Amino acid sequence: MIDRDTATSTTTATLGDLVRIVGAMSQHVSTDAARQALCAIVIGAGQITATDSYTAAIFTPDTAITAGDTVMINGRELFTAITNAHKALKRDGVPTVEIVSDGKRWVMTATGATATTTAGGDLIDAHYPNVDAVFNQLADKFQGWLPTGVNGDYLARITTAHGKLIGKADTPLVIKNWQGNVKPIQFETTTELGTLRQLLMPVRLK
Repeated sequence: MIDRDTATSTTTATLGDLVRIVGAMSQHVSTDAARQALCAIVIGAGQITATDSYTAAIFTPDTAITAGDTVMINGRELFTAITNAHKALKRDGVPTVEIVSDGKRWVMTATGATATTTAGGDLIDAHYPNVDAVFNQLADKFQGWLPTGVNGDYLARITTAHGKLIGKADTPLVIKNWQGNVKPIQFETTTELGTLRQLLMPVRLK
């Protein structure tokens, strides 16, 4: 168990909120174990980020849920821990979650009205790509259509992430920014928890 006196990062939220947030971000996590950085969900004080290099997402909470240093957690391990806790505590009041790291490991503690469950693992120590820079290259405008191709499987990740975060049907997935058939397409989902921005790289048409 992590000593809270030496912890470098703490994330606190309701379990239900984290199920939605982590569920959305996990859509952008790579399965390639050789590229550890791309297998991560990056949790920082102001935002949560994930990318597999083909798609990317940044979630900005309306109210900060993390204090301390930015940490990189294996996204699939975190998603499994969150969903298992949700199943275990589904009928146990309104469970809360605390994820604490000491710079080397992370421990998640989910606490319901009558029970507690924990999980954890090693943090990822690798160079993470500058996802913010790619988002920042996009001007705040929407231009007219040109012939554009997208990978259907990658587009499905965008829509699945949107659905997991929004939590209800018939809510539009907004195309926030489109600047041509060779630049990333930006999508945006706004909820009461915060804003999810997602990028999808187009496929060059022959």
